[in-house]
Amino acid sequence: MKKYHQLLLLIVSVISLTLFLIYRHEYNRLHYVLEVFNFFGQPCNFSDLQKTDNILPQHDWGPQPLWQEGDNGYVYSAFLVGRIEVKAIALQNDVKNVPRNCYLWFEDKKKAVPGKVKFSKIGNDENTVLTSYFYFCSLPNIENVPYAVSFSYKVKRDSDTKKIMLTNTLDHKLNINATICISPSVFSKKRFIEFLSYHKLIGIDSFIFYNRDIPYRLSKLVLNLSNKLGIQASFLPWNYPKSDSSLIRSIVENDCLLRTLGHSKYVITLEINEYIVPTNAVNFESLIKNFAEDFHRLSLPVQKFCINNLNVNKPIALQNFDVANDFNYNVVRYIRRNTQSGNVVSTNAVDKAQASIHKYVRCNLDPHKTTVDKSMMKFSTDFIRSTLVQLLLHDQL
Repeated sequence: MKKYHQLLLLIVSVISLTLFLIYRHEYNRLHYVLEVFNFFGQPCNFSDLQKTDNILPQHDWGPQPLWQEGDNGYVYSAFLVGRIEVKAIALQNDVKNVPRNCYLWFEDKKKAVPGKVKFSKIGNDENTVLTSYFYFCSLPNIENVPYAVSFSYKVKRDSDTKKIMLTNTLDHKLNINATICISPSVFSKKRFIEFLSYHKLIGIDSFIFYNRDIPYRLSKLVLNLSNKLGIQASFLPWNYPKSDSSLIRSIVENDCLLRTLGHSKYVITLEINEYIVPTNAVNFESLIKNFAEDFHRLSLPVQKFCINNLNVNKPIALQNFDVANDFNYNVVRYIRRNTQSGNVVSTNAVDKAQASIHKYVRCNLDPHKTTVDKSMMKFSTDFIRSTLVQLLLHDQL
């Protein structure tokens, strides 16, 4: 009789466990539905969000930049950095053929006003024989402010010299705490959604994507959801005139710094597979508070995490924890205090015990040359339950 009682208890236990798992699964589904209803206020038709003409207003980062071809190079963007001083970002094929003249355009004048041209080198790429530059154009004080600049490589200005619209960096009020600029990368919807969701989770809500191939449908959807999500996402065109080169990151970083000057207190340029991970702090703000208020920039070490697992039902960062110990890999990313123009005066190095950049890449995994880092797991619950990640997991994006 005792054996029958034990068998009965075992059967009841198995049935109870099965019912519990079924109940838990249904509860999670219901919980997700209620979260979405609460998020939108009513059932949402995502096809309407993708088709609607109503794109909500975003932060004004100035005129949209475009690579424009000149006589011997290309100019991407230009910024008013002084009363009558312009700073432009450019590429050249021939380092010997630099601009001879520059011209500033004013709304109250029919003809451009010649200025004084200077230039300084940013970097060069030996593989593509390209060199990146800052072009400067300045004038004595004039009451009005220019709206565009032109550069000429010839002694006299050609009639077809292209105008580069100016972004005014002067007299802005700081209204954004931190902005991430994302350099161009090969599009992946999963990486795009997870990058946005994670960094929003740690307290960063302003993003500038230098967009090469993000589908318009997806960028429009994110823009239309921006108020609900509590983020500011901007998409700037990236029509780089040559094949990919090592100059791209430095160009994006410099454009980002100039574009966010006076708008955002802190700024960092990342790639879509790079995550800011505070080790001890709970969010970005508490990480920053660990340092003096007057720091100029923080250097965060980059750790390469090898992608071994790609479960579609889980964020990449929550299933890959093996760090490649490459002692020759000494890459850092900078969080800059971007409240005033000028050269960086000092750098505070951040130890991995405080924070690091997790970079998720394909790599040949040698168990003897790896360590395990699960610091990302403290964000796992909120990361998985974030709205965009849930929409992605349920195939609604």
